[in-house]
Amino acid sequence: MKKILKGGLVSLFILLLLLGTLMIHTILQAQSYGKLINYVGIVRGGTQRLVKLEMNGWKSDHLVVYLDGILEELNGKAGPYDLLLPRDQDYQDNLVRLNEMWGDLKDSIYQYRSGQIEEERLLLLSEDYFEQANNTVFAADNYAAGRFRTLLILCIVMLGIMLATWIFIFWAASKKMLLLEKTNKALNELTRRDPLTGAYQAEDFKREAQRLLDMYPGNQYAVVYTDFSDFKYMNDVFGYTYGDRILKEYGCVLLKGLQDQEICGRIFADQFVLLLRYNRREEIVRRQRQADDTITEFMRESDGRQSISSCCGICCVEDVLEDLKIEGLLDRANFARKTVKNGSNPNYVFYNDSIRKGLWEEKGIESKMADALKNHEFVVYYQPKVNPESGRAAGAEALVRWRMKDGTVIPPDKFIPVFEQKFMIGQLDRYVYEEVCRLQRQLMEEGLEAVPVSVNVSRLQFYDQDFISKYVEIRKKYDVPADLLEVEFTESIVFDNEELLLKTVQELKQAGFSCAIDDFGKGYSSLSLLKTLSVDVLKIDSFFFDNGDDEERDMEVVHGIIDLVHKFQIRTVAEGIENMKQVEYLKQMGCDYIQGYVFYRPMPEDEYAELLRKEQMQKEGSGYADRDKCEL
Repeated sequence: MKKILKGGLVSLFILLLLLGTLMIHTILQAQSYGKLINYVGIVRGGTQRLVKLEMNGWKSDHLVVYLDGILEELNGKAGPYDLLLPRDQDYQDNLVRLNEMWGDLKDSIYQYRSGQIEEERLLLLSEDYFEQANNTVFAADNYAAGRFRTLLILCIVMLGIMLATWIFIFWAASKKMLLLEKTNKALNELTRRDPLTGAYQAEDFKREAQRLLDMYPGNQYAVVYTDFSDFKYMNDVFGYTYGDRILKEYGCVLLKGLQDQEICGRIFADQFVLLLRYNRREEIVRRQRQADDTITEFMRESDGRQSISSCCGICCVEDVLEDLKIEGLLDRANFARKTVKNGSNPNYVFYNDSIRKGLWEEKGIESKMADALKNHEFVVYYQPKVNPESGRAAGAEALVRWRMKDGTVIPPDKFIPVFEQKFMIGQLDRYVYEEVCRLQRQLMEEGLEAVPVSVNVSRLQFYDQDFISKYVEIRKKYDVPADLLEVEFTESIVFDNEELLLKTVQELKQAGFSCAIDDFGKGYSSLSLLKTLSVDVLKIDSFFFDNGDDEERDMEVVHGIIDLVHKFQIRTVAEGIENMKQVEYLKQMGCDYIQGYVFYRPMPEDEYAELLRKEQMQKEGSGYADRDKCEL
């Protein structure tokens, strides 16, 4: 009987191993499908951009070479993109047709340049090519879907075999129920733990911490909320595998340092929480600093040889006036941690009266946000962007201020983070956008020459599938031409989801909006992204103009950026300019627009409208003067 049981278990495990190997192979292949679909999509979008540039008189041979390289790899040639060629007849047939049409389209482009064919003929070929590229994308997507269905079937089969294996084991071990019960308890404990670090998962930490607080009311407890100052940098530069190694080691360090009646949990990413006992407050800081020193030494001895500081908020239960549960204590420890993040405190901060006031201030803002939007307490200010050649406003950026009914003004750095935390930033963005559309319509009805106005869009908006359609609807409501509106977003969205960014920008462009990257250079900018990201404007962050130790070097960097992006037909805006010396530098470099206090501070709507009126009058007066000179 034992031999039969053993043989049955061995057979099941061999079968699982074979299926697992097959599934891993399928998964590894599946990782390439998304890249394949993406590059076929790049061929589709890049060709449209190529034709558009050709029609506008820009010869883009470098783009032709780039698309040729991708198509060669799509057809099986080895290259830098590491693309696969699926064994799928439908996809390969579509790819053959796409190659043929690409050759025809290239010939037509060269004929168009020499005047042998008309623009309509080139446009027609471009549309046919776009449709074929769509068909090729769909064929690749269908093939990938089929492979994923195969993977799903393998998973289901594996799950079925695993279930059968456990039933088999349970039946075989029915006489050892006590041992099985102990094993189940151990497995249950594992499910409550974070698989990477071994610390409690968020909800399990809260339950266990509350149990300890209730069970040992005589203990002096402190809740510690800690993370690293910029762990995203580690992941971006050294990769997620390296980052996971650091987190795993840090979890081990924190768990090893626990004493009786203490626990550790991992809330999210690099955020850890602890419930610690103490006699003196200094003990908490000393113990946490030891843990941080240990992980810092580990990072310095690892491959990256880098280290980043920690940010730690501490909330002692005895310092809290309210009768709070663990969720409230965590909130306060986290609020103390945020004061480290914003640079206003050292690495280890205890929750205190000043932090308490800040928390209540945030709660006060939170309680008034919805009504403030309804009551139109938010006011849009406009900061002009000046053409350095003419000295006139060629555009503006919309900025928001909160003026409460009693006249109190709340600065943006106070209320915008709260809007983001409560996922209401989309409502505020749309409010500002609609105010801009309203003003643009008003200016046009007055007969003024309105200039483009840019509106900032939060990164959370990119995850709202309807945000573009909502913006188009508002634009149509006020009948504002698309070229008078520009959408700004910060480069940080690139590191959240580059694929989503590319897709959203493409849809914004299709809807007629101009797109701008804000704060370029402030984060970890990728210049290579500009060749695939179809933006119209790049705003160079004021960081480059802050009068650093080597101003000449900073200007050379700015000059290089301007020269490079101009090759992609991208206009540039220099932000934060405060003196005429910088203006002269930028004018010589060919910077398109300048924004800063050297020309204008952000101004209310009525002042901005008056500025446009004066500039239009000056322009018209100059025109009359020039005409009179000609008549004389």
